Amino acid sequence: MHSARVLLFVGVALNITISSVCHADAGLPPVLNSYPKCDYQVVRYAEATDKTVARDDDIATAKQTLLQNTIAKIRQQAAEAGANAVILTDVQGVISNSESLKTIRHSGREVKYRIAAELITLCQQDNDLPTVYAPYNSAGQKQAETRQASLTTSMQFAVSLPVVTHTEQVESAPLSDTISLQHGFYGARVGMTPPQVQALFGTPDAERALEKEQTAWIYGQEHLIVFAGNNAVAFHQSNNLLSAEIKKRLLENLRFQQHQWRLDDTFRRRAPLTEIKAFYQEKLISVDQYQFSLQGDDSQLILNFAPYLDIKSNSNQLLLVEISLVATHYAVGKLQLALPAADSMLQVKNSLQTLANPDEKRLATLPQITSLNRSKLRDGNRLSVLSPVLAVSYNESHLVGLTVTNILDDYAISDIQQQLKFLGLPANRADFMARFADAFDSLNQLTLYGDNVEIKATYNQDELIDSLNISWY
Repeated sequence: MHSARVLLFVGVALNITISSVCHADAGLPPVLNSYPKCDYQVVRYAEATDKTVARDDDIATAKQTLLQNTIAKIRQQAAEAGANAVILTDVQGVISNSESLKTIRHSGREVKYRIAAELITLCQQDNDLPTVYAPYNSAGQKQAETRQASLTTSMQFAVSLPVVTHTEQVESAPLSDTISLQHGFYGARVGMTPPQVQALFGTPDAERALEKEQTAWIYGQEHLIVFAGNNAVAFHQSNNLLSAEIKKRLLENLRFQQHQWRLDDTFRRRAPLTEIKAFYQEKLISVDQYQFSLQGDDSQLILNFAPYLDIKSNSNQLLLVEISLVATHYAVGKLQLALPAADSMLQVKNSLQTLANPDEKRLATLPQITSLNRSKLRDGNRLSVLSPVLAVSYNESHLVGLTVTNILDDYAISDIQQQLKFLGLPANRADFMARFADAFDSLNQLTLYGDNVEIKATYNQDELIDSLNISWY
């Protein structure tokens, strides 16, 4: 019974016939096979869907047509958003398992595609950096490796469900529109204590322990504050701790997401560098081609710019995309999560033993260990990161979900494979289908529906599983 179900995409799908192909315009932003070797900026995230009904002997053609159409839709969105390129982050396709779908005009199987992507700006390449492959290539095919060399990491970590330190939501005043050395970051200043920041911004949506005894608070999916000890040392408008795949599951905070800020009450997002240089003159210090700073006594503003194509002049302009306020003594660099101590993951491993019988209802109870390692999810649960490729979601102290994928950026499929094997989970397509007889395989995605559990996995061209998600109900 379970194998007859169909995985439905979230969003509105456009019904087309096979002949209605959206031909990709060569003038649209390209889809990249690898990430730019620089600190590129994400303009926004995009999704596109498409579907059709095809006869059994036309399914292969329908799949290729829909994939091309959906990629073309993403590229069109990139052009409309002013982005320079596209990185495909998720490609999902489903063929209906029903024997026949009948409509007024068609009979056959329904084929669907859904694609998610980052719409990005291009930047000056640093060829000394290693090549990091995107999850999918320009044709929408899963790539075998996400980087050139695998990072070695221990795959045994202690289960760490945090004590929630904020017991109630703090009512906050409206955010200030200003970012400046004089007035701070939306009203917050370097050196403030956590209670002072919370009084301004409210309860954070996520708390993360960092290396070097630092702590990060995250509001929504992006805004991030770093504390060293009991004082704030950095305020950022972007969150580079978690991968885009994980960030899109986080709770949105419209108070920050829709906030209209101004630099010194003068310049908004996408203000040209030429105008900012003319205003600040020698006070604006160049860090590199795309980054500049304004220095104060105890803090500095870091201004990041990205090239955008000006349609009128047909030339690239550097526009302001992001601002950070940091303490002058704070060394700005890539933040690193402090993961749970390498001890044991037996509680999680034991919880997975019931997967041999997916219809058996079981919510595993996990011990609560003090750790700043929690994020609010859109579904109302919380998420804790246990390793660079493993996260668990929970409600109170009950395990309700497990995800094995790129939780942090720059991890290869070999790390995911190692984690799956440690947990006793199937690591390739053949093992998955052998273990779960009621599962169905459709367009590189494996799906099992049980009465109390749902298991989804994707696999690459070598049939190795590169992501696996389990949800208990």
